[in-house]
Amino acid sequence: MAQLLSDLCVIGHPSKVGGADTELDHQITCWLKMGIKVHVCHTGPLDEHLRSLKLEERGVIYHSPRDWKSLEGLDCISFCNGEFLINLQEIKQHARSAMWVNCMTWNFDRELKMHEAGLIDLHLYQTQHAMERVGKKLQELAPFRASLFTPYFHQDLFPFIEQRPQDKFRFGRISRADADKFGSRQLWIYETMTAPVLKEGLIVGWNDKIARKLGKEPDSYITAVAENKVSQAAFYRTCDAIIMTTDTYENLPRVGFEAMSSGSVLVVDRRGGWQLQVDDGITGWLCADDREFVYKASRCAFEFEERQQMRIAAREKLERVWGIEAAMKSWAQVFDRLNSLSRSAA
Repeated sequence: MAQLLSDLCVIGHPSKVGGADTELDHQITCWLKMGIKVHVCHTGPLDEHLRSLKLEERGVIYHSPRDWKSLEGLDCISFCNGEFLINLQEIKQHARSAMWVNCMTWNFDRELKMHEAGLIDLHLYQTQHAMERVGKKLQELAPFRASLFTPYFHQDLFPFIEQRPQDKFRFGRISRADADKFGSRQLWIYETMTAPVLKEGLIVGWNDKIARKLGKEPDSYITAVAENKVSQAAFYRTCDAIIMTTDTYENLPRVGFEAMSSGSVLVVDRRGGWQLQVDDGITGWLCADDREFVYKASRCAFEFEERQQMRIAAREKLERVWGIEAAMKSWAQVFDRLNSLSRSAA
């Protein structure tokens, strides 16, 4: 039987924005459910936003920020926190172990240096394709100890919206305001797809750099706003479908989980983590090129009953694959692996 840790210390802090930070918040919920005492030692000041997550009320034990001496004997974990890597040498003078979660599909320069120095006890990944892409350089530098885990997604934060108005076909996309997050043909897809009623779009994460990349501003039926100008809850409540093409290779997009939980049908790229979240034609649509996007987005607009079936199937898959039971089992196996490594090193 997998052996749990009694205590686990997060280096860094969850937040309400950013993929890794929001994911960390969900994992803390899972670890607490498993009966683990969760500690947090942040790498910066605890501002009002971070305090608003009310971790102490949920049972989390706070350490003073950057108090590395307080980590004596603790197993530590960090989700894509650069300050963790910068301070890892000192952290390891006190902590029993250090786990590093790279949520991206590329290596951090400091990550490579810390791995080569033997300071990362266990690398963790949400997907096989991310582990293969990121692990290649690490294996060339030093022995590579890695495990996969099934991340928990806390669906209560994104309630399913069953009743939606049908007077328009409402669609959108949401991401940080990074030009690489936008496929160059995104607006063309919106312009070319058809619907049985008026189209209405919402883009969250827009700025001048993205406008320059795409060569134009969105048409009048599309509202484009900066990131954080519309809440995530309001965005998913608005959108029947998330029609989203990117120039990036996604690991396991949080947007996908949020949409599946909320009942917004995904029409996304046929690559990376989208392929794990979307069963094409069952829980959403996967698209290999621009014209497939246009066809499947238009079909999503016209076929109301099919759209209804997809959103229900997507939420059921989310609960089955990334719900609390699957995540707790996965994390127990990770912690058992870590205990085994610690015993071998003793």
